[in-house]
Amino acid sequence: MDLHAQHCYLVGMKGTGMASLAVLLARMGCRVRGCDRDEVFFTDAILDQERLICDIGFSENLLESDTSLVIYSSAYPLDTPVLQAAKKRNLPLYSYPAFIAELTSLQDSYAVAGTHGKTTTCSVASHLLREASDSDFPFYAVYGSSQTGGQYFPYYGSECALFEACEYQDHFLGYDLRAVLVTSIEFDHPDYFRSLEDVKRSFEALIDRLKGGGIFIYCADDEGACGLSEYVATHRRDLTVLAYGFSAPPPFRIKQNGPDLYTLALLQDRPFVVRAKAKALVCDHIGALVLSLAMLLDRPKPRLYMQDQSLITDEILPTVAESLSRHLGSYTACTGRTEVLLQQDGVVYIDDYAHHPTEIRTSLDELHQRYPDHKVLVIFCPHTASRTLAFSHEFARALSRCDALIVQATYASARGDGPSGMDPAEVLACQASCISSYAKDDYTAMSLASLWLQERWLCITMGAGNNRSLCERIARQRRSLS
Repeated sequence: MDLHAQHCYLVGMKGTGMASLAVLLARMGCRVRGCDRDEVFFTDAILDQERLICDIGFSENLLESDTSLVIYSSAYPLDTPVLQAAKKRNLPLYSYPAFIAELTSLQDSYAVAGTHGKTTTCSVASHLLREASDSDFPFYAVYGSSQTGGQYFPYYGSECALFEACEYQDHFLGYDLRAVLVTSIEFDHPDYFRSLEDVKRSFEALIDRLKGGGIFIYCADDEGACGLSEYVATHRRDLTVLAYGFSAPPPFRIKQNGPDLYTLALLQDRPFVVRAKAKALVCDHIGALVLSLAMLLDRPKPRLYMQDQSLITDEILPTVAESLSRHLGSYTACTGRTEVLLQQDGVVYIDDYAHHPTEIRTSLDELHQRYPDHKVLVIFCPHTASRTLAFSHEFARALSRCDALIVQATYASARGDGPSGMDPAEVLACQASCISSYAKDDYTAMSLASLWLQERWLCITMGAGNNRSLCERIARQRRSLS
């Protein structure tokens, strides 16, 4: 596929993965335009900065005469008017995962998969590959966010590529991968998978599809990922297997040496800084290091792309690992992942995408360690009715670790998976053991938060729903009341 010759139209352009793809395609030389709903998302700022036009709505009249390719978010059905118009014109039509699958076939492709931690691991790996090589390593990355304070979705060449690979609806099974890192395997997406066993089978199918002689990297601290490593040992003996984690064997066993200070078994006397606090997030950072190392050394003629070439010795593995580890401490944060948005009147406002009970526990663990003297208010927007119902008790237990909780109405998103009767979010609000309330709309959530928040509190908008903007609005409302 000659991307330079394409005029691409992206339907559902504001989605996190779709916005990332839009920027990437523009940097590859494509003409890019798209459409989405009128609702404001954090990706609006990204698209505006990149001067990418996003039409409002999904009218059949949106496609320009020279549009040559249409990519659509899988949240939108094929009977959407703009997609119907594309079909009538016989334009090439790709869902987002189908187009990512097409991209994976164009070069050596590496991916991060897992129930949790995919986006953070991709973001950290992109940071390490860029910083350690002084932007010389010829790769690009597509994942569902961006590093805060840095360049959005960097493109440095196309010798190899890094992708976030999602198991939802088995999307990642179409990918043509040289290697995969698996962070964790738990039950999720109950609207598609019936059980944890279904999820495991999907990951096993992903392993079956890896290229011969490829690489499998996994977190040894996660039970599901360890189970998948046993499948690899039995069914894919041709793969190189690398384990990382606090319980991993050498060379990538993690040891904590002090606050924010860690070492690996192969770098025993060379500690490095990781800014994350929660062990699961530390593992995501180290997993990114191992993946970056694999990508660098897996090139047909590795140049190593390190800034100080005099550091190259016969001990290639520890030399490259040390070079990468130096840049872990300069990683800032991933947009929407425990991201500090502002601080005002003694309140710290944070946005966090956590939308599964395990992710919520990890995020709250991280924030309790970062701010041990602060109380915590979470404004949680559940994502899809099926997930809220399936994990209701687990959500309640995880969210009970905060001091106060506001549960918003369940966010159906473009999937249309909303409540048909009583909103399960109301039940969730009653189940939590902390101070809690259900907020049927943004106004109610803002009013409650403005009353409850005091100095030395964290205000966290949490979940996969679109509630990020509440932080600024609550801060503004509190200013007006003071």
